[in-house]
Amino acid sequence: MRGLLLWLGCALVNLHAASLTSVESAEVLKQAAAYQEAASKGDAEQLLEKTHPALHTLFGGKEPFEMATRAALKALAGKSVVSSCKFTAPSELFTSEAETLCFVPFVQMASAGEVRTRTESYYIAVRTPGRTTWRFISAAGLRKNPEVLAQLFPGLPKAVATPVNKVEILK
Repeated sequence: MRGLLLWLGCALVNLHAASLTSVESAEVLKQAAAYQEAASKGDAEQLLEKTHPALHTLFGGKEPFEMATRAALKALAGKSVVSSCKFTAPSELFTSEAETLCFVPFVQMASAGEVRTRTESYYIAVRTPGRTTWRFISAAGLRKNPEVLAQLFPGLPKAVATPVNKVEILK
């Protein structure tokens, strides 16, 4: 019985998954790079514009989220320098309620003072079907709380495999 349920779960995930075209893939990568650049530069307005509003619920609304984002960017200003960020191909598409999402993996090298880091993570890219504009959520907050993904996107199949999400301190 368990095997049957597992098989059915995998079959349902496959029904919800689709692939991006090469044009769509290039577009989501371009928009992900703009999101990353806004974060690296501390550009709160651009970052907020490109961030998916699902995060608002975790902060008690849009205004508290925007205030927290601005405060975090101000606190980090000049403390961390991203030396490179390389994106890889986006994942397949998944449907969550009225939205479509994919994962955009990346490897980022950064430094803060004498400390250098290598981050292997991903962005969650989300769009309304039929639209070309993507909104993003960094998976950094999911490292310790992966269950938050289901809170943000309740219709997302539970068996969705996410990319690697880790930070290494380099010497």
